[in-house]
Amino acid sequence: MIIKTENLPEMDGERNPLVMKKVIHRDDQSNDISITWVKIWGHHKKLVCHVSDRAYYIIDGEGEFNVDGYPPGKVNKGDHVFIPKGVPYDFDGHMTYLVINGPAFQAGSDVYIE
Repeated sequence: MIIKTENLPEMDGERNPLVMKKVIHRDDQSNDISITWVKIWGHHKKLVCHVSDRAYYIIDGEGEFNVDGYPPGKVNKGDHVFIPKGVPYDFDGHMTYLVINGPAFQAGSDVYIE
């Protein structure tokens, strides 16, 4: 199956300054993995996901991730960030990235701390 990102509808972030496109998601493709394309400008509020491990791949731009238990780190195009389930984190910047969840993202699984 080939999925063209350019053909996917954009959705506004409800709590954060971003737009996103669901590339692979639980409702249509898989319960095991999900991928979302995101473009953010500003701060993503602190949250924790107790359901999925999460990986970020920075497509473009730069930012900084703050993952509890690890020193804050700057990210740029081509970098990856891994967030184990149950670990709170936040980030900010002007970036385009992919976020991959395993198992697939489940609505309501993100708990915002701020």
